[in-house]
Amino acid sequence: MLLAGCKSSQKYDLIEAELRTRNRELAEARGELDYYRGMSQVYQSQLSRTIDPRSMPGNVPTAPIKEIVLGSGTGGADNDSRPGDDALQVVLVPKDTDGSAVKVPGRVVVLAFEIAPNGTKVPIGRWDVAPDNLHKHWRSGLLSTGYFLAMQWDKPPTTDKLRVVVRMTTVDGRVYETDKDVGVRPLPGLRVTPLEQLPAPMERPAVRIGGIVPQ
Repeated sequence: MLLAGCKSSQKYDLIEAELRTRNRELAEARGELDYYRGMSQVYQSQLSRTIDPRSMPGNVPTAPIKEIVLGSGTGGADNDSRPGDDALQVVLVPKDTDGSAVKVPGRVVVLAFEIAPNGTKVPIGRWDVAPDNLHKHWRSGLLSTGYFLAMQWDKPPTTDKLRVVVRMTTVDGRVYETDKDVGVRPLPGLRVTPLEQLPAPMERPAVRIGGIVPQ
């Protein structure tokens, strides 16, 4: 009886693991479907404007997105198992009106600023991700679902705190922006700029209502 119970438990674990795999594949398939639905909607709107010149931009269907946020996991990433973070990981989460993550096409620009002890923000990196490359980085996870982007440093940070700014332009022309302060582990041996050589601190940009950048 004990042996039969053990076999039954192992069989149950295998079934449970298979169900988790199927649920993950289903979530990824739904993400792909949302992406291609968004692309189809944009292409249809562009075609209708070509056929009917009276169409106005205000009548163009938009991608199903309300805002973008930086999800859990955004921050320094250690990919080589050596001391310090050798890359920046950005978890970009577009959200619809219900607050659910939605896979939409668009172009992404990531900016990174290291924050000095006096509050000065020094630019250390800029990365551009084209729409045809962005959709390859979509992942569904327990803690975060969104675009997982790994950025190699343009200039490794010398402080343990960064401001990450992300701007996303959907293929229908809408622009969204978000930012977040994150922690990193500087690579050992980097020279820290003395406080007296740093420029004066700059003011934090005004918060954009609804995540949409005013045109």
